[in-house]
Amino acid sequence: MPNGTIELNDATVDYERKGEGPPLLFIPGGSGHGGVLERLTTRLADTYDVVTMCSRVASQQKPGTVLGEQHPKVHAEDAVAVIDALFEEAPIVVGFSSGAITTLELLAHHPGHVRLAVVHEPPLMNLLPEAERLRAEMASVRASARAEDFAEAAVTITATMVDTDIRFEAPALRRFGTWADGYADTAPEPPNPELLELLGRLGELQPVFLGHMLVPFTGYEPDLPALAAQAERLVLAVGVDSHKDLPFQTTAALASRLGLPVAELPGGHLGSVDRPTQFAEALKSLLNANSGHVPPQ
Repeated sequence: MPNGTIELNDATVDYERKGEGPPLLFIPGGSGHGGVLERLTTRLADTYDVVTMCSRVASQQKPGTVLGEQHPKVHAEDAVAVIDALFEEAPIVVGFSSGAITTLELLAHHPGHVRLAVVHEPPLMNLLPEAERLRAEMASVRASARAEDFAEAAVTITATMVDTDIRFEAPALRRFGTWADGYADTAPEPPNPELLELLGRLGELQPVFLGHMLVPFTGYEPDLPALAAQAERLVLAVGVDSHKDLPFQTTAALASRLGLPVAELPGGHLGSVDRPTQFAEALKSLLNANSGHVPPQ
């Protein structure tokens, strides 16, 4: 990762492409390095033409490029550029966490570029009753990161995101495929050497992610009327192990606003990374069940 680069006006976006079949675009979470999804995409390349894009934050930039505050609108425009450059038709787009927020912006304001949008646990804090407190906590994380106190930033973000006391129930939960049979007896897959090496390097992206990306993404206001107009092509998804965590709560809140069910997938917030085999099979079943969705004419 990567095996290609797209030049934009003010940045570059790296990507990896593999497989043949219907077009499928992955938009990863966190700072946006597509390499964390390598094991997942390998298991989908027998069925799809898979492109995994890196965000401009995680892509190799030209010397002198300055990356300041990051916004979902700009990242969605980057995804449009990737789609225009690589696909002849609108792809299925699957986004995770911050990438799920980018995917929502993409569907809302560039619907002709999306056949079907699957958004996995977008942390949209403004949808919750506790939004003011949560925004303050994210601002505290940003302040710690900008002061280079990353240990304090990690403590705060973990306390905010994991095992929360917020209980916003999803209106309806659905599972696709048979992955849940015997699931309780399974465990996450151990990372391979390539993933371990990558995870070790991703710490270099934390200053930009925590200092310039976290607050504008978690504070993003989704265009609910625009999303409602595209609801038949939107699938909201959560991890089966995420129910006590904030990203489940925010996804449930979005589902309630839009009157949509929520699909459960293996693992937690990082199920696509921790359980790639189970996640790939579940995602294939989900996409097969929603294969009738088509882009607007």
